[in-house]
Amino acid sequence: MSYLTGLALGISAGKQVGKLYRSKGFQLVHKSRGRRRYYHEELVHNAEFAEKLEQQLAGASILHCFAINQVTGTLLLEYTCQDEQMDRIISYLDDIAQRPSPTSSYGKIGSDIRRGFSSMNKKIKKNTGLTFDLRTLVSLWLMAWGVNKMWTLGQRPSGPQMLWWSYSLLKGRDS
Repeated sequence: MSYLTGLALGISAGKQVGKLYRSKGFQLVHKSRGRRRYYHEELVHNAEFAEKLEQQLAGASILHCFAINQVTGTLLLEYTCQDEQMDRIISYLDDIAQRPSPTSSYGKIGSDIRRGFSSMNKKIKKNTGLTFDLRTLVSLWLMAWGVNKMWTLGQRPSGPQMLWWSYSLLKGRDS
């Protein structure tokens, strides 16, 4: 089996396993004019998630009213807008449901890591007079390492990969 075949199989298997554990999100249970009922498995006996939804829906002016039932895991929406707008609201709520909360261990660790790298980036910019940032320095390091692997050590598969990573880091720099 070649490297690429193994990589493709690994990616495919990973996606299939991920589907098994991923939430199905908001599922439309019933729909009539100006009224929809959705089911979400995470909503069953989950006061924290219900509160999160309430905070998001409280300011929506297009909703006439909404009700969350934690026992059945349903969300009832009564609205006065077009169906497309409701689809966008449910898509937004699905997106929020998938994000970890800032107090969860995953969210806290991720936030701490991002804060650390952001702080390091600010120090690099300050000390170099805005000439370099963290992304540029990592890119230059990958570029030097890739060139070293290609010409000094003759490692062709991994050397160009380092250069590609370097290019990819620099490509997204302005965004």
